[in-house]
Amino acid sequence: MICQHPKTSSRLFVSVLLVCLLGFATLVVEGSSGTSGNNVKRPDWLDVDRVTIQEYMDLARQRHKEAIAKARESYNILEAPGYTPDEDLLSQLHLKPRIVKSSGGLPDFQDELDKKLFVTTPTPLFTAEESQECIDMAEEHFETTNNGEWTKLPSGQYDVAGFWIRDIPDVHDWFLKKLQTKLFPLLARAFPEFCDNSVEDLVVDNAYLFKYTPETGRRTDVHTDSGCLSFTISLNSNSDYQGGGTWFEGLQSDEDGEQVIGKQVIEMDVGQTTVRPGGVRHCGYAVTEGTRYIIGGFCMQAKKVEYVRMLLGIGTQGQNLEERQTALEVAIALNPGFDGCYVNLADVLVKQGNTKKAKQVLEYCLEHVNPQCGEVSYTLGSLLFDEGDLAQAKKCMERCLQVDDSDVDAMVFMSQIVAAEGNKQAEREWNERIVGTPGVADMAAAQAYCNLGVLHAGEDLEIDYYHKSLTCNPESFAPRFSLGCAYAERQQWDEAGQEFRLALEYGGASNDDEEMRAIKALYTVAMNTIKRDHPQGVASRDEMIQLMREIMGGTNFDKLAATSQQR
Repeated sequence: MICQHPKTSSRLFVSVLLVCLLGFATLVVEGSSGTSGNNVKRPDWLDVDRVTIQEYMDLARQRHKEAIAKARESYNILEAPGYTPDEDLLSQLHLKPRIVKSSGGLPDFQDELDKKLFVTTPTPLFTAEESQECIDMAEEHFETTNNGEWTKLPSGQYDVAGFWIRDIPDVHDWFLKKLQTKLFPLLARAFPEFCDNSVEDLVVDNAYLFKYTPETGRRTDVHTDSGCLSFTISLNSNSDYQGGGTWFEGLQSDEDGEQVIGKQVIEMDVGQTTVRPGGVRHCGYAVTEGTRYIIGGFCMQAKKVEYVRMLLGIGTQGQNLEERQTALEVAIALNPGFDGCYVNLADVLVKQGNTKKAKQVLEYCLEHVNPQCGEVSYTLGSLLFDEGDLAQAKKCMERCLQVDDSDVDAMVFMSQIVAAEGNKQAEREWNERIVGTPGVADMAAAQAYCNLGVLHAGEDLEIDYYHKSLTCNPESFAPRFSLGCAYAERQQWDEAGQEFRLALEYGGASNDDEEMRAIKALYTVAMNTIKRDHPQGVASRDEMIQLMREIMGGTNFDKLAATSQQR
């Protein structure tokens, strides 16, 4: 889940420097935690001078310029046909504001954006006919080019059926028109200060169309988007599917800050649209039935440099660890109230072998910036676990689950912690919770089912759990090998032999020792199978070898024979 004070005199010097460099407050330095009310100080352990800050701000400015130019190659309304805003619709549109009250600030433009999102309800931004037109164009494209099979795009731990809008001409043309007539005017109305009451400098960084089903519409990780502004457009009726919707951390019900417990999910009907700052933490809920179509995308403002986000990009993709570390430290100096840089800085420090400093960075973030940051808590907990501090590691994972009770990664770690404590009952309960979480990833479910099989060794449930694990991940070595062992314990030699052979055939063993362990288990199965089928013994050594090769497979037998000869 790796994602996003010096002394007073030094900190004030940086503040004055930034005012000189940035002019009219294009970047929040003090009080950047926004609605949390925290005036986050620059950390005492941070050591970056003004020359370095200037150097990396220049790099960020150049990256912003390049990002704008690249984005306009795909989504340039300045060169598209001149469509005018749909003023009639926009005048009737009611924007329902929702406030987000959570710790930690936005990476850039906290004052201009605030943690506020808007939903076009009850009036949709797009008609049902417009939305269906877009869906039909997408379906027709894949029907004629790929036998109806949609391409897949990565989304967190999963691949989702979908495509980048720039890649399908008809959908791209439809989208460019809607940018000019509806979407950009909506953004300018919702965030007038950031947009300078104009749409000309708004640029779509990227946009996609996803087709969610129970197979591809799993729950996404909690994350922030890679753009200053984000939008989500619902293209079909919410009666077409079950589940879905977007969860926002700290979402309030209205501008008065009244929160409806358990209602932190935005659900939209056909044509409705949500616009928000990209730095608001959120996740998508799993679609459990039917099909849901959405368009999502991220926007930039050409004249407003997102310094912290650009530096975060260098911090995660830089040429070397030193450059990455410096970029992240400068980002923290510019905006100490944004939590996203701390966990990435800690990751770099761990890679450099400086675990002590990494823990200091993470602990500072939790104490001063965002005590509810799941990524920071998870990373700190993993470091504490490696040091053997199970009690503190457990507290970190519990904090993750307080923020997001469907955080499967934290559940997996909790199962490892209680296993290290020797608490088998708690280990069973955590693994049962993992597999019972809606939208859990197949890999996580496969591992949890395998663990449950081991925990129920000798019971009737054991084999059932291994089969469930293999349903989630048929080529996984561990449940296949464990299933073979379970059959062998029950003297079901034919079934055991088949599972051991498949485990070796799929090649999922993590090392040579694990592979040899499976080969030796297969040898034991072969010997017992021959003993069962030939109670009077076999006629010769050659016949025995032939039978062994048939049961074990020639390659496995040869590997075992070669190992025996080396001794």
